[in-house]
Amino acid sequence: MGLLWRYVNLLSLDVVFGAMAGQLFFADVLGVDLPVQSYLLLGMVVWILYTFDHLWDARKVSHQAHGDRHLFHQRYFKALLFSLLAITLSGLLMMTFDKRLHFIFLPGIWLGLPMLFWMGVLRIFEHRLGWLKEVSTGLFYVLGIALAPMVLHSPNYYPSAFYLLGAGYFLLACINLFVLSYMDQKTDNLDGFGSLLQLISRNQLLGLIRWSGMINAFYLGFLLFQQPSYYKIHAGVLLLITLYHLQLSWQKDARLIRQKLEASFLLPWVLLVF
Repeated sequence: MGLLWRYVNLLSLDVVFGAMAGQLFFADVLGVDLPVQSYLLLGMVVWILYTFDHLWDARKVSHQAHGDRHLFHQRYFKALLFSLLAITLSGLLMMTFDKRLHFIFLPGIWLGLPMLFWMGVLRIFEHRLGWLKEVSTGLFYVLGIALAPMVLHSPNYYPSAFYLLGAGYFLLACINLFVLSYMDQKTDNLDGFGSLLQLISRNQLLGLIRWSGMINAFYLGFLLFQQPSYYKIHAGVLLLITLYHLQLSWQKDARLIRQKLEASFLLPWVLLVF
């Protein structure tokens, strides 16, 4: 089971299922029923973006990569590139011919183009702007998983809980990325990748992780008691994930921490039974 989950992690499939769980989270907050195809399409888009990013990094490193994920993408570059092209084509065909997905086409473009432009800027100026990567990724991640529920909901009004929980989800996503950058500092430096550690020291980043985690935990705990009963389960789910991140920040096994962090974002699937 451990070996299987390791490959799930290397292929970013845990991120895919975590993003789909996040879309379910926001759909439940807004009380909308999304077609199953929208979850499948989101999973495909997330896998395409993450895999393209990892393949780009693997290609850019002229030597054997030091990080497990980049090394995996170096070794299986051609197979992953073929899979990337096949899934991209499948996603385009789904979007074109499945009318149940047409509602997300234009909003997806409006979000996708600025995202691709900004992430491209970060790529080009990685050594100057790499410190913006975590916050930018966290923002686009939350906007991406919330997009379909937002489009299907009345565009003129979103409940305050949507914004309050969205802020907690964004901070949680940033904490997750901060922890990953903290763990990957050595391999990122060896392979020439930028991160927030270009701006602050490793100890400062660890302090930022723990303070951000505690702030988000108190914030979500406040929402747990302050929000109407319907939203308490949502605040509770985010609070549990945040506390789990805090607990993991005291552990040392980087490979195991990464797998546990990504797995924690599967927790919103429990909303299916509530």
